[in-house]
Amino acid sequence: MSNKQELSLSDFSLDGEYGSQGAALEHIGVNHFRMILGTAPNQPKWTNKPQFIIRRHAKGNRLRLDVVAPVAGGGQYPMNEYRYSWSHDNEHWQPIGWETDSAERNYFLFPEFTENAVYFGHQVPLSYELLERLIGEWRVHPLVAVHPLGLSLGGRTVYRLEITAPAGPYARSERWAHYMINTHPGEHNAQWRMIGMIDWLLRDPQAGSFLERTVCHFVIMMCPDGPSNGWYRVNGQGVDMNRSYSLPAADHRLQAHEAYLCQRDLERLIASDTPMTTIWNMHTWGGAVEPILYPGPEFSGPLGEWTALRDGIGKHDPEHLVKTLRLAKEPLGMAEGWNGGPQRQFGVTGVLCEGGGSLLTKAENAAAGEAIIRGIADYYRCKKG
Repeated sequence: MSNKQELSLSDFSLDGEYGSQGAALEHIGVNHFRMILGTAPNQPKWTNKPQFIIRRHAKGNRLRLDVVAPVAGGGQYPMNEYRYSWSHDNEHWQPIGWETDSAERNYFLFPEFTENAVYFGHQVPLSYELLERLIGEWRVHPLVAVHPLGLSLGGRTVYRLEITAPAGPYARSERWAHYMINTHPGEHNAQWRMIGMIDWLLRDPQAGSFLERTVCHFVIMMCPDGPSNGWYRVNGQGVDMNRSYSLPAADHRLQAHEAYLCQRDLERLIASDTPMTTIWNMHTWGGAVEPILYPGPEFSGPLGEWTALRDGIGKHDPEHLVKTLRLAKEPLGMAEGWNGGPQRQFGVTGVLCEGGGSLLTKAENAAAGEAIIRGIADYYRCKKG
C-alpha cells in the first residue's frame, strides 16, 4: 500500500536557505501550484528568482509549478533567462529547463520525486548555509586562512578565503597575488567556478609550487543575503552589486554596504607586502565561460605576452568550457565595476570573467574554474620581481 501524500501549500518553504522574497504560492490542482514572484528591493522592474524548499511529502509526486512574473514582459532581468536545478540532498543537483504553453505561461514540470525533501533554485544553486559548510571544511587545511570581513545587512558573514603556502623559498613580497570575487548574488555558476579553482589548489600536488610563489584570494559571495531571497543582482539596499565600486576610495556613504566591506578589505591587501596582481570579477551570462582581459603591467615584463595566459587556459580546457581569453576593446573597464574600478584605482590587471550560463552541472562549472586557475599557474610560473 502506498504512503504517498499529495503536496500541499504547507509542505513548501519560500524563505529558507533557498527562498524568493515577496513570492506567493497558490494551489491550482493535484501537485500543481502557481508561484507569483516579487521584485528586488527598491527595483520594481527586477523580478526575483523562483526558489523554494519542499520539506516533506515530495516522494512519489510529480510537481508542476507555474511561475508568474510581477512585471509586464518579465521585467528588466527575465526570470527564465537561465535553467534552474533541483536536488533531494542539497548536494547532487539535476538541471531542469522551462516549459511554456503560451507567451505568458511559463512553468516547470518535475520528474517523479524519489525522496520527501526537495531543494530548488537558480542556475546550480549555492546557499549561504552550504557555503559556510564548505568554508568549515576548507579552514582546517594548512594552506587556508579564512578572513571574516564583516556582516551583511541581513547579519550574515562576508568571507574572504586566502590560499597560499605558509612557508617556502619566496617571501610574501616576492609572490604574485590573485583576487577572485563574485558580486551578483544570483549568478551561482560563477560561484561554483571559483569553488573549482579552490578545489584544484587544495587537491592537486601540481598546485604546490604555484602556491609557494602566489597568494590567491576568494570572495565567493559578496552578498550572502541573496540566496535566501532570490535576489539576482542586488543586496538589501537594492544596489546592483557590480556597480558598487567607489573611486577614489571605499566610502560607506556611497556604496552598497557589502561592497564597502570588500573594497575596504581590498585596499588593505593592496597596501600589504603582497599587493594584488590581478582582480577577477566573476559573473554568469549565456554560453561558455568568457574571460575578458584588461591587462596590467606584468604583461610587458619577463612573463611574456598575454597570449601565453590565453593559451595556458586553453591547454587545460579539453571540454571547451571556457571561450578563448580575449583583450577588452577598451583599455579600462567600467569605473563603478569590480574589474574596471580596481584597475583605475591601483593600475592592476582586471579580468571580467563572464559566461557559464550554458554549463548545467556543478562538475562543469568547477572544471571551467580549474582550467582558468591552471592557466594562471602556468603563466605566473616564477617569483615576482
